[in-house]
Amino acid sequence: MAERRLARGPEELDALLGLVVAELGVPAAAVESAAGVLASFGSPREPLVRFPLRYGNEVVGALVVPAAGHRPLLLDAAAPRLAEAVRRQTVAQAAEAAETGGLAGMSLPGGLAEALPRIAGAAAVEVWPLPGLASHTEAAAYLIAGEALANAARHAPGAPARVRVRVRGRYLEVQVTDEGPGLPRGFSAGGGIPAMRGWAAAAGGTCMVRRSVSGTLVEAMLPMGPVIPRQR
Repeated sequence: MAERRLARGPEELDALLGLVVAELGVPAAAVESAAGVLASFGSPREPLVRFPLRYGNEVVGALVVPAAGHRPLLLDAAAPRLAEAVRRQTVAQAAEAAETGGLAGMSLPGGLAEALPRIAGAAAVEVWPLPGLASHTEAAAYLIAGEALANAARHAPGAPARVRVRVRGRYLEVQVTDEGPGLPRGFSAGGGIPAMRGWAAAAGGTCMVRRSVSGTLVEAMLPMGPVIPRQR
């Protein structure tokens, strides 16, 4: 298994993995994501079984246990809890990277209404009247829309795409849709989707990526008020 270990994750994932090890009756286990080992309990020995952890339609990581003695039914029961914890941790890590990268220091001359058409290519852009926005909110909206458009061009070349930005209550809503084939079942996110989630979380909001009726939908909800500190 991968030797590279990330910075120690939240205590929640470490504690949860310990409980899962006890439930499964295995001597050791680990949780991996695409970036490396997120948490480990003991040192699982070869041969190993990697059990996919699914959060909705997405594979967010794997639970690694020794092949000898593992019980598939118990793995099925433990997987949803671990997948949820992995999803939270990876979003928190991406948000920290966004903050370190200077999200709040980014500025958009002319605001979103002028900036988005410059990166939209052939996609339709609809920006409703907006109030003055905090720099981190505006930057997150711009980066999320840009990454979503890049993903659409990469995975659904030539398919119609649309960007819509509007105020919904106390939130700025950013939607990017395309009419491509949509997300496959059990997909694993590359670098773009975690980055979008991280930008949203760094601005105090959320970002969802899912299959829509006509293709793929990226939707971010970003608070326009003060940022609510993330739980670390």
